[in-house]
Amino acid sequence: MFIAIDGIDGSGKTTLARQLAELFTGKKTEVFLTKEPTDYSKWGQRLRRASIEGRLPANVELEYFRQDRQNHIEHHIKPALAAGAIVISDRYVDSTLAFQSNTSDEAETLYQSMVDEILIPDLTFIIDCPVDIGLRRINIRDNGNLSQFEKRETLERAEAIYEARKGENYVHLDGSKNIEDTFIQAIETLRHKFDDNPRFRGLLSGVVNIKDMPLITPRFAAG
Repeated sequence: MFIAIDGIDGSGKTTLARQLAELFTGKKTEVFLTKEPTDYSKWGQRLRRASIEGRLPANVELEYFRQDRQNHIEHHIKPALAAGAIVISDRYVDSTLAFQSNTSDEAETLYQSMVDEILIPDLTFIIDCPVDIGLRRINIRDNGNLSQFEKRETLERAEAIYEARKGENYVHLDGSKNIEDTFIQAIETLRHKFDDNPRFRGLLSGVVNIKDMPLITPRFAAG
């Protein structure tokens, strides 16, 4: 099972990824919690530096995202899936679409150019979150130190693109409230979408009430 989680910075995606990983860990299944851009490759490491030092030229940045993702898929995601793990990725291809495109049409064109080289998740959660809320959370988390990807105009473009992403493996969650609410939405989605999957029924069957599920409590509903 491959689950991707995406949304603007401050939407709660990192928190949700950790919550789901915590939920599944220890229930006779392996969990591989990962992220993009990764720390595994030279391309991912350079992209992470660029978020602090200054963004790269658009064509270079896009190529680095693609190279990092290919390394991620071939050397980490596929082996984990082959070993029977549940893979949860904090950011995946939709993050590249949202931050490397100016419009939803451009994003879809970019996606079509990449679709043959990616591994499509079984489920992609898009956490919808207003930019004002995302920025408020980021400012609390990072004491006002915004990365190069966290500027208002960048987030506003990304928000519009995320909202337009649709498909049979996409589910949009409301990230404007609190971390527990987003987590509940995600669990209900898993229960509904994979009700005919014995493995997931087993993972969730021991929880009588969603509120009994473990919750990782960060400093705030981080993104």
